[in-house]
Amino acid sequence: MRAKWKPYRVATLSLASALVAAGALAGAAGPASAGTTAVRLDYTCTTSLGPTVEVTAWAVGGLPDDGSGPNSVPRHQPAFIDVDVYLMELRPVLELADEVRLDGDSTATLGARITGPDGTRTVEAALTVAPAWVRKSQGASLRTGGAFPVQYLSQEGYYDLHVDGLELVLRPKRADGTSLGTVTASCSHDPAQNDLLGTVWSQGLVSDRPLRPTGLHVVSTTPTSVTLAWEANSWWFPTAGYDVYIDGGNFGRFPGKQATLTGLTPDRLQRAKVVTVDVTGSQSTKSQGLLFTTPPA
Repeated sequence: MRAKWKPYRVATLSLASALVAAGALAGAAGPASAGTTAVRLDYTCTTSLGPTVEVTAWAVGGLPDDGSGPNSVPRHQPAFIDVDVYLMELRPVLELADEVRLDGDSTATLGARITGPDGTRTVEAALTVAPAWVRKSQGASLRTGGAFPVQYLSQEGYYDLHVDGLELVLRPKRADGTSLGTVTASCSHDPAQNDLLGTVWSQGLVSDRPLRPTGLHVVSTTPTSVTLAWEANSWWFPTAGYDVYIDGGNFGRFPGKQATLTGLTPDRLQRAKVVTVDVTGSQSTKSQGLLFTTPPA
């Protein structure tokens, strides 16, 4: 059997510890999931302000666990691959006021290559910047979250996900909300550096389980709550309810196709997923993830 990505697959506790030690989880939205992988990259960025700067990034992937075994997917099902990028020490990129705010109108794009039995494909993940304050007097870390386009890994085998270049479009604001313009950065890493984020195993199995929910969307938000809605259909057995997850944590089971979740943290980027549970206790795979940001308090 092929040796699979052992140096790069990271247990939840050790991954969280590594990112905390690096400062990457400052303001992050929750613990890593069971299918989490991570890789550290050192980027050289050319900025619109002129200088070339060095930025360290942790790319954290949420690979599918939909088949038999970790980081696997049945070949006839879509593969949902989440990714968060934690950027360390952003002050040289911005070179602006003593304190600036970045939020959802700042974006990033992460390039990647997926290499498998059917060749190599290039993909890009559109990333949203989580709300953060960047200060000259403190180390500045920033979380960006998103997902790669839905992938169909239709040939059985192993698919390696390699991280490539990173593009930043940052729109800092003063404390009073006034804009400080737009700063862009185009970043690349040393091609000799390890860039393997993880490996997905495409399998030929067919699972008999409830259908996963689709069409997950936000109905409304407050600083400490969100109302979500989705579409779903029953399978062989009637549906007992829907489990809703926020950043990997189960917020409970809800009887209908809408749920209001309370007790959330204000001004935070968060990822929701939903699972269908039937009356026998069988569960669907998780829905495609949905990113949302709670407003400031």
